[in-house]
Amino acid sequence: SFKLEASAVSAKFNWLWNATISYSITNNSGMNVYLGIMQGGVAIGNCTDAEEVRGSLQFLPNPHATAYSVNPMQGPPRGAFVPAGARVAGAIILYNCPAPNPGYPTAPLSLSLMVGKTQAFQTMTTFPLSVDAPVRQLQSE
Repeated sequence: SFKLEASAVSAKFNWLWNATISYSITNNSGMNVYLGIMQGGVAIGNCTDAEEVRGSLQFLPNPHATAYSVNPMQGPPRGAFVPAGARVAGAIILYNCPAPNPGYPTAPLSLSLMVGKTQAFQTMTTFPLSVDAPVRQLQSE
C-alpha cells in the first residue's frame, strides 16, 4: 500500500488563482518500485487543472498513450525509483483554482499514482490514492 499525506494553499497572483498541493507518499508496499503521477490524474475539490509538478515524482502519460508531450526540462517521462519504506515528496500546482472546496477547511484530494517494476511508464499500472487535505486560502492584498 501507499500512504498519501497532503495540504494545500490557494493564492491569488496577478488576477489568477492557483492552488499548490504539498504532498508526501510513503511506499508501504514492501517492494522496491518506480512511481509517477498520471497526467490528468489529480483533483482537489472542484479543481482539476494540474499543470506543474515539482519534487521527486513527475507527471507520466497514461500507460496506453501513443502520443504525449515532453517537458524538455524534465527529459523523457520516467518513473522515480522508490525503495520499500521510502517516502517521496513534492508539490503539484493547479491553475485557475480559487477555492477547491468553498466554505470548508479541507478538500478531497485524489491522485492516480503510477506504479511499476521499471521506470518505463508503458509498463506501469495506476493506483488510486485519496485523502482529505487541509486547504488554506490566502487573500490578495
